[in-house]
Amino acid sequence: MATLFNKLFRRKKPAPLVCSVSLDAGSDSHASSDHDHHHQHTSACFLPFEPLAILELFQSQGCASCPPAVPAIHEGASQPNILLLTYNVTLFDHLGWADTLADARWDARQRAYARTWGRNSLYAPMIVGNGSVDGAQGGGAQEVADVVARSRDGNASLGWKVYLDVNDTDARIDSDKVVGDDVYEIMMAVYDARPQKIKIKKGVNKGEKLEHRNVVTELRKVEEWKGGDATVALPVTKGSLPQGHEAVVFLQGVGGGRIVAAAKL
Repeated sequence: MATLFNKLFRRKKPAPLVCSVSLDAGSDSHASSDHDHHHQHTSACFLPFEPLAILELFQSQGCASCPPAVPAIHEGASQPNILLLTYNVTLFDHLGWADTLADARWDARQRAYARTWGRNSLYAPMIVGNGSVDGAQGGGAQEVADVVARSRDGNASLGWKVYLDVNDTDARIDSDKVVGDDVYEIMMAVYDARPQKIKIKKGVNKGEKLEHRNVVTELRKVEEWKGGDATVALPVTKGSLPQGHEAVVFLQGVGGGRIVAAAKL
């Protein structure tokens, strides 16, 4: 098992590459096959490949820094191997505008990260890469790249490997981590994948429109994991999700710990 995981997950610099081939827009299967058969490799068809990273964005409609900073964060997160999850918090609701999407559960999640890192303050917009690295306020696209890279480096240094795969009913974990006392939680987040732009009518951002992407509507613990291989049933199937919603499963240390693996439903 360990040898197999070392072959599959050994980190390389530069990152391993995948070959990207454009899909034939036509419906003629013979034409598509012919197109793929005659594909010629060039430098443009090779793209960096990394495991899916979870980038959490804590934002508030009452935060003066959010409207100008969030678009650049969205730009930085617009990569196929980064999944942005947005949590609106009540942190600035006292400034004249109650965030229309804020939830006390997301306040608690942001505070859990702060406590884990020994912080005594909170800020917004706040980005968190794989539950382990946060970004400076207003850092934008470059900060996103840095946060994700540092979080991946941290995962690569754990000394064990883990692979998470999901289908419509189950999550499967394959790992060379020896079963021990370290507890991780198998988490499932449901989010609204439809972009939203909300106009703020009061407070410091009166008249501004704040963009929202992948707003989390539900976050639940499925089960605990301490190592080894496991298969667990998911509480929600893709077919049962509300219209426009999607879901992701991830493996995270208890109490705002590191996210070591993730897979979209």
